[in-house]
Amino acid sequence: MVRLFVFLKISSMNSFFSYSGMIALAYLSLLVPGFGQEVGDRVVATANFATKYKKEDVGRVFEGGIHTVSRVDGKWCMLDNIEGWLPAQNLMNLTEARDYYSKRIASNGQDSIAYAHRGMVFRELGDLVAAFTDLDRSLAINRNNPVVWMNRGVVLQGQGKFLLAARDFNEAIRINPKLANAHFNLGLAFYTLSDFQQAIAAYDKAIELNAKDPIWFVSRGSAKLNAGDFQGAEEDYRSALKLNSKLSDAYVGLCNIALLRNDFEQAFLDADKSVKLQPKNAMALNARGWILFKQGKIEGAIGDFNRALQYAPEFPLAYANRGVCYVKQNDFSKAVADHTRHLELDSESAVAYSNRAVAWLGLGNYQKTVDDFEAAEKLAPELDEALNGYAWFLATCPDDAFRNGKLAIEKSQKACELTQYKDWYQLDTLAAAFAETGDFDSAVKWARQALEIAPEDKKNLCRQQLKRFENKQPFRSQIGKNAEEGILGR
Repeated sequence: MVRLFVFLKISSMNSFFSYSGMIALAYLSLLVPGFGQEVGDRVVATANFATKYKKEDVGRVFEGGIHTVSRVDGKWCMLDNIEGWLPAQNLMNLTEARDYYSKRIASNGQDSIAYAHRGMVFRELGDLVAAFTDLDRSLAINRNNPVVWMNRGVVLQGQGKFLLAARDFNEAIRINPKLANAHFNLGLAFYTLSDFQQAIAAYDKAIELNAKDPIWFVSRGSAKLNAGDFQGAEEDYRSALKLNSKLSDAYVGLCNIALLRNDFEQAFLDADKSVKLQPKNAMALNARGWILFKQGKIEGAIGDFNRALQYAPEFPLAYANRGVCYVKQNDFSKAVADHTRHLELDSESAVAYSNRAVAWLGLGNYQKTVDDFEAAEKLAPELDEALNGYAWFLATCPDDAFRNGKLAIEKSQKACELTQYKDWYQLDTLAAAFAETGDFDSAVKWARQALEIAPEDKKNLCRQQLKRFENKQPFRSQIGKNAEEGILGR
């Protein structure tokens, strides 16, 4: 069985923030950019400015801060997360900002602030190597600026160097313990490393210092969800919605909670709400697609996964879930392609290898099935769904050369131990493994236990299996166990 949860690490979708603009500096920009800003443009403030509403100061932007234009009115712009309006002439586009800071550096090679700001512009332009080089140079000149330490950590995070990123965030916190954004980014690093308790602790501190950012509550909610604290996660998602009732990601979180509670009706409502609020939210589309798959609406699910990948072409989970749909449709070649793409994006994914093994089985390529199951087990020896899938293959493969009942029992028992013998799906595999060895008494025993705890819509399949073993007949299958589908009668 493959449990493909729809929640993602929030850090991959909209939570790395550049606060380089918080650095105090004495320079004013001499650059006068054009006025052609449009909604959605990424821009850089040319200096420290107050923003206005009805001639009153209502907000503030800082030189070097990178923002998205949210509204335009003539020569005035409004920026994301900033109250009030700012003249467009006080904003540079990214290439203008890069060139401006390059000129400053050329005239003063010890300008640590110019290196810091250009580094974050390079990050925004996608050049993480240049970004790191500039931020590192800034720290070589001045090692006491906590925001530069934090921003270098953000760049390291973008390079996948999460332990090094955590080191930089901790250094920023050492210099300034009240830098809330450093605590938040430290939480992101721990989350990505699957250290959810430390992530929660870091998010707690960030929210204690600044409880106004809804994304921070969503991030902490996701950490709590992964740690098994469903109630705490739900409270955080709802807190986020109190701050921003149209926050699509919070509804994705609520959808995940409903899914884990097997409340598919509520899960769909939450996912659908998320998609309607933000039609290009790949996480929301992936969530709704998975629910449609669970409801047997395969074409609709594939449609949502297609859209998710249109907006996020490097979204591994959408490839994984679409691949499972293709297995359901017996389109095993497409499934192999999707799971291969998943592995190209995440070469350490045991789930991707396990999923692809099931697709290879459908194509009748048994050696590649074995290779992928063994790769999955090497990466994650205690991934119960991969062990269960491998055991099912060893017990039921139509080719005598690949069946191994003894090994099937060994792997199936390990999977059952990991789930405390409470998963009917895995008990059914254990029964098939014993049947392959000719121990039909044990096969009947475990088949009966599987029947007792199976959901109502699976009991008929379990009865068929029990009857088969009572008649001392082993089971043969060309279909693997994948995503709680493709068992017994198929």
